Amino acid sequence: MSDEATVRVQRASALERQFWVGEQIAPSARANRALALMRADGPVEHGALATALSAVAARHEALRTAFVVERGELWRKVLPPREVPPPLYLPAGTGGHDATAALLADDSLDLAAGRLFRAGVASDDTGATVYLAVHHIAFDGMSQEIFAADLARAYALAVTGEDPVLPVRERAEPAALAPDQRAELATHWRTMLDGAADLPLPGSAAGPGPGQRQLAQAELTEESSELPAAIWQAVRARARHSGCSPYAVLLAALGRALAELTGGAGFCVGTPVAARTAGQSDEIGYLTNTLPVRMPELSGPGAVERVWGALRESVIGSALPCDEIIRAARTASGRRMPVYQALFAFENWERAEHAAGPVRIRALPVPPVGGHAEIQLQVTELPAGTLHCVAQAPLSSPWQGRSAALLRAFDDELRLLCADAATRPPGQENTV
Repeated sequence: MSDEATVRVQRASALERQFWVGEQIAPSARANRALALMRADGPVEHGALATALSAVAARHEALRTAFVVERGELWRKVLPPREVPPPLYLPAGTGGHDATAALLADDSLDLAAGRLFRAGVASDDTGATVYLAVHHIAFDGMSQEIFAADLARAYALAVTGEDPVLPVRERAEPAALAPDQRAELATHWRTMLDGAADLPLPGSAAGPGPGQRQLAQAELTEESSELPAAIWQAVRARARHSGCSPYAVLLAALGRALAELTGGAGFCVGTPVAARTAGQSDEIGYLTNTLPVRMPELSGPGAVERVWGALRESVIGSALPCDEIIRAARTASGRRMPVYQALFAFENWERAEHAAGPVRIRALPVPPVGGHAEIQLQVTELPAGTLHCVAQAPLSSPWQGRSAALLRAFDDELRLLCADAATRPPGQENTV
C-alpha cells in the first residue's frame, strides 16, 4: 500500500475495527463517544489553553488518525500535526450533560477526516472546567489522566510564550494473534460461556429488551449515590479475607443485586479491563477490552470467591477482542445485546494534580455518555476514600426508573458481604 512522506499507514487494531463498525451501524451514536472532564484552578488564559490543546493532539497520534477502508481492510492513517478547532466557550457552571450536547450538536467528529475530539471550556471565578468530547476509537478511561498531564505540560509552556512542543508518542503496530492462539482462545470462551443465560428484564417488564442499535443511539437516565469511606474500607477487608481483589467483592455485590431485581441466574456481566502493555502507560488510545464474566452461584457460602474465580477465567482469555468473544460464544440469536446485558466499571487509579504555570490541572471522574448495555454501573473511588456510584439506563427501556433501586440493592449486598466476612475468621467459608 502506498504511503506519503507525511502520513504513516497501519492496519487498524481489532478494538478500533469494533468502534468503526459501531459507527457504521449507528452514526454519531453517543455510545461511540467519551466525555473527559478536567479542572484548571487558577487564572486560565484562553489563548494559551487553545494552543496547549493543539500541542497534545500533535503529541498523540491517536488524536490525529483517520480511518479509511481500502482493498477491503480498515486502515489508520496517522496525519501530520495540525491546529485543532478552537475550544467551544460555554457558560460558567455548564454541567456534563449540557456540555456533551453542545460539543456533539454539530456532529463535528469524523473518523474518515481524523477529527476525533472537540474541546469546550466553561470559565468561572476560580478557574475553568475543560470538557473533551472524544470518539471512543481513540480514548479510554486512562487516556483522560494522560491528557490532563500533557495538557498541563503544554499549557505551562504556552502561557509563558514558549512553543509548547511535546515529544511525539508514536503508536505501536498492534500485535496480531497467531491462528492457533485465536482458535484456542475462542474454544476457551465457548466452553466457559456455554449455556449462559440472558439477564431477565426487571420486575414485570414485558416484551423484548432494547436492540443494539437502539441502545447505541439512546440517551441515558442516571441515578448516583456516594458510599462512605467505611464501606470501601470494609470492601478491602473482605477482599483480604477472601484472598481476592476488591473488584471481585464489588462485582459479586452487583451480581447479587441484579439477581434480586430480575430473578436471573447464570447471566454475564461485561466489564472493561486494561489492555495496555508496560510501554503504553503514557499513550492515549482505546487500550481496553470488555470481557463478559459469567456469574456463578451467588447465594450461600463462598459467593465472593466464586465470582473471583469466574473473573480470573475471563481474564485468562482477555487477549481475544470483545467482538471475537461474542462471535465465538454468542449464547442466543436475537436483537438484544448478546452475551451480556449489564456492564460494570470500577475506577480507582490515582488522579494527580499537575502544575501548569499559574494554574493546576486535574482530571475528574465522569460517567459514560452513551449506552453500552441495558443497565450499567460505574463505581469510582474518590480522594476522600468514598465510593461514587452512577447507575445508568437508556430512556424508554425496561430499566428506566430502576437505577435507584439498583443502587440501593448494590449498597445492601455490599454491606451483607462485608458484614459476613467480619463475623468469620480468615480461611473459613462465608455464609451469606
